[in-house]
Amino acid sequence: MSKPDTQLVITLSTYAERRLAQAFDYQFCEPVTAYLTNTTIVSCCGVGVMHRHIKADSSGRFQDGHRVRTSDIRQAEKHGAFWVLRTLSGSFYVIVSFDPHGGRQSLQTFLKLREQGVHLTPQRMQ
Repeated sequence: MSKPDTQLVITLSTYAERRLAQAFDYQFCEPVTAYLTNTTIVSCCGVGVMHRHIKADSSGRFQDGHRVRTSDIRQAEKHGAFWVLRTLSGSFYVIVSFDPHGGRQSLQTFLKLREQGVHLTPQRMQ
């Protein structure tokens, strides 16, 4: 009896694969913490599938294809064709693609709330 394969299989759309390759080649102004696909903004945090996280280790932490929730977003800004998230913990995440079910809209809602001075954190939502 063979042992089941426990390796995570990452399935990306052709669009996300192309954008990920473009993001890897883009020269950002500072080191990238991770690249995020299928991203949405929830309670002022970014949630997505991470790629090339700088803290990835051999034990499997922060590995490609795993979901991540960032710390609170301090700033969202455009760099070339990409949105980036700067977080309170000092991370710099590149949004490669948005979740097809409202991901881009979640960023627009976040930006509008920030303009109004509203900043709901996960601690305040609990």
